[in-house]
Formats: sequence, C-alpha cells, structure tokens
Amino acid sequence: MRSVSKHRGALRRGRACAIALALLLGSSGGAAAEEFRIGGTGSALGTMQLLAAEFTAANPDIRITTVPSLGSGGGVKAVVAGAIGLAATSRPISERERKLGAVEVEYARTPFVFAISTKSKVTAITSSELAAIYAGKKVTWPDGSPVRIVLRPASDIDTEMVKRISPDIRRALAAAEARPGVRFSVNDQDAADDLERIPGAIGPSSLAVIASEKRALRALKLDGREPTPANAASGAYPYHKRLFLVTGARRSAVVERFVAFVRSPAGRKVLDSNGQWVP
Repeated sequence: MRSVSKHRGALRRGRACAIALALLLGSSGGAAAEEFRIGGTGSALGTMQLLAAEFTAANPDIRITTVPSLGSGGGVKAVVAGAIGLAATSRPISERERKLGAVEVEYARTPFVFAISTKSKVTAITSSELAAIYAGKKVTWPDGSPVRIVLRPASDIDTEMVKRISPDIRRALAAAEARPGVRFSVNDQDAADDLERIPGAIGPSSLAVIASEKRALRALKLDGREPTPANAASGAYPYHKRLFLVTGARRSAVVERFVAFVRSPAGRKVLDSNGQWVP
C-alpha cells in the first residue's frame, strides 16, 4: 500500500489556496450575473450538486458550478476573495474569518460514521475495536481478511472527531499516524475512493457523502447504535458533523436565492433524502 506522509494536510491547504487563486484569476469582470461557483468541504459537495440541479431545473437561466474539494478553510478563503460565490463548510467560521467578512448559516447536520466497502460482511464495530485497529492490535476481520485503516490529515476535522470518541482512540490514532505504510486520504472524496477500492479498508466518512454520491460504502453501527439521521438528531447516535453555508460580505441576489432554496421545503427534501437533517 502506498504510504502518504501526514504532512499531506499542509499540501492540501496549499492546493486549496492554489485552486482558489486560479478561480479568482480565471473569473472575468464581465461574467454573467446569473452564474456562481460553490466550493468547500468534500462532505457537502455531492449534496450541493443535487441541490444545484433541483434549483437550476426551476431556474434555467442560472448556472451553478461546484468545484473540486477546497476543504472548509479553503472554501472560506475562496468566498471571501470572491473566487466563488458560496462556500460549504463542516465547521463554524473562526473569528478571524468573520472579521474578513465571512457570514455563515448552518443548513444541515449529518451522522459522522466509520465506513467500509459494501463488499464486506462487517456491519458493526465497537469503540474498543476501533482503538485496537488504530493501535495495530486488531489486524484481521472475522473472515480472516486483513484490516487496513484509512486516515485523514492531522489538521482535518474528521481526525479531530475521531479523537473525541474516547481517550483510548485518541492515543491509538496517534500511534497509527506514526506507523509506516498507513494510508492518508487528503479529502472526503479521496477517502471514499480509498474505502471503496482497498480491500478491508475502514475509515471515517459521513452519511451525507455516502448517500449523495451513491458510494458503495456501508456506515457501521458504532457501539450498537445505528448512524441514522433520526438517531443522530435525537442523540441516540452521538456523532455528527455540522454543515454551513458561508458567503462573503458582498453576495449576489442569485446566491441569496439559492441559500433560501436550500432552506426551503424543496431543499430540505433533498437534504432529508441524502443522509442529513435540518436542526
């Protein structure tokens, strides 16, 4: 298995800035007013594409383009710079970002999950088993096939959420990050690709990614709790990601219309159908 340095988080941030700059330089002052780009966290991109398709079907004079994953931070930088019209993030904006003119609205939440290929027969896992997997103590699945972990960069929100599950998992994750040969996936789509492609792979994802992108992945029960939106909303399943729409201080009327659509009954129907709920 190809080993990727844990410093890929820094590379991802650099790549996001480069994409944002390219978008800004590539946009002309004479661009049509009824067109904008959406970028940001990979957790939201599949859903944004579905929402954009519904919105533009009713508004054919408007064109919406989703750009490859910039990450939450990259998305905020791009929207503040005017490179994109709307950013989607999986975290609230920081005070520094707010001072730059970023404005947020939470539009949905989605269960944070551990996922495995649908080719596997594994349907559930416990926190103690996860700790053992990260620590390198549990190396095979019940059928004898090898366990392969897929990690995210240390700076990623998914990594932080894994650490919050338990002190044992936090310690085991630190050991896994230092172990040679462990796979680091740069963003949500890379991680989903790796989880589908690598036999026996397990790693963090979200129900929104799995559902909206129709991934061949199974969200595992964790400690006997089913990771459904209803269970996450009620607290029965305690792990979820918050999703936000972020605009700059200046935002076009068409962006405002799209944000209003996301929060409308029609937009909510798309969210409800793709592993999310509206808080």
